[in-house]
Amino acid sequence: MISNLYLIIVEQEMSKKQNNEYKGYQEIIDYCKFIKSQMPKGISLLVNGKRLYFQFSTKYKSRSKYATGENYTILGLNRCLEKAILIDQQLKNYESEIDFWDWYEQNIKGINQKAFNDLITFQDAIEKVRKGFFSVPDKRGLPRKEDRESDQKSYDRENGRYFNKLPLDKTVNYQILYDTLFGYCDNKNERKFQDCLRAFLRLCEYNELESIHKKLSKLKVSKNKRNPNHKHQKQSPLTIDEFILFRQQIINEDNQYQEEREFWAFIFSMQVLFGLRIGELLSAKNLDKDYIPSQDLSEQSDDHTIFRAISDPDNYNNYLYIGNYTDDDNKTAKTGHKICLPFIHPNYPNLLEVLEIKQNIPRFINRLKNYGYRQFVHRGKSNLEKWSEKYLQRKISQTHTNRKLGNANGIAAGIPDSIGGNIGFVS
Repeated sequence: MISNLYLIIVEQEMSKKQNNEYKGYQEIIDYCKFIKSQMPKGISLLVNGKRLYFQFSTKYKSRSKYATGENYTILGLNRCLEKAILIDQQLKNYESEIDFWDWYEQNIKGINQKAFNDLITFQDAIEKVRKGFFSVPDKRGLPRKEDRESDQKSYDRENGRYFNKLPLDKTVNYQILYDTLFGYCDNKNERKFQDCLRAFLRLCEYNELESIHKKLSKLKVSKNKRNPNHKHQKQSPLTIDEFILFRQQIINEDNQYQEEREFWAFIFSMQVLFGLRIGELLSAKNLDKDYIPSQDLSEQSDDHTIFRAISDPDNYNNYLYIGNYTDDDNKTAKTGHKICLPFIHPNYPNLLEVLEIKQNIPRFINRLKNYGYRQFVHRGKSNLEKWSEKYLQRKISQTHTNRKLGNANGIAAGIPDSIGGNIGFVS
């Protein structure tokens, strides 16, 4: 292989993308187009499902499609460019058609891989993943750095926490990965199992361990199959009167976890007031201090608007800015950054005061910032289920119910449903 060629290509692309926003799946489509434009003349790259293929002709064969041995991923695209350059060189110099295809089977498709890959230790295999992770840009197109705390957290969240469970001095093999996976979580339908599995599959992909990858892939479960009844679960809507009473019951319960209950009552109230997904609160930028998007490098915004702190008693507009990322670069705003206005139900013109929003922000802002995304969402869901069964005599298992109530309040106040929680621009 031509070592580090794809790193040069990635660096070129990063410089072009640094002012662009993350595009989700569109990003890999755009990157594929770029890789295709770099292919040697006469060699094309095709996508078929999750696999990549070459198309080219030889001296004695017309133009046909051939397996690359790579998946349709960023890593797979980078490897295909390297392989295409090797093929181009080989096509110019080979004499025997048989020799060429023997070479192709071994070096391109990887059917006769060297024994090295089968004897690699977990420590060396993990190091390959780590180097690969820090060699490509993050979701915003910015270069990752090993000494940057946020990038290190991203690596640990995606890979490190699962690799830490593996015996570093042992040779990579299917049985160890299988036993470690089920030791971590014995239910393959759970998200934590699938997250760990994805990390182990990534380990195999980076190290070209095709046979182990194939066996592990059989354990994958689609999101729809993890909880087949999820789409059919119906949640009874909350009314604003129910929520106000529910909130008060949470706060008034007499036990030693007073601050815990008041904190989550505040979180649920913020959802209802602004029609937010619960995780978006971790990306709220102006809860306790003024915020200017253009001064926040992580947002890459040209907006110089000053969004006054929600906790400021003299702030009467109370526009809330939800950024793209949390302080540790976790993307929680599903639909991107947005500016939210409070949904004040006409029957409760003083809803902000009833829910005690302004006075509770200083009390709970540090606690909110100390939460990780998954822990925060899980704890909120768990508490909502527990308290709704106790006080409402019905189980509310989706924190989204609070968001829907917020939107319903907005509709009742005359705000069109098409606007929702995002008003787009504030002058």
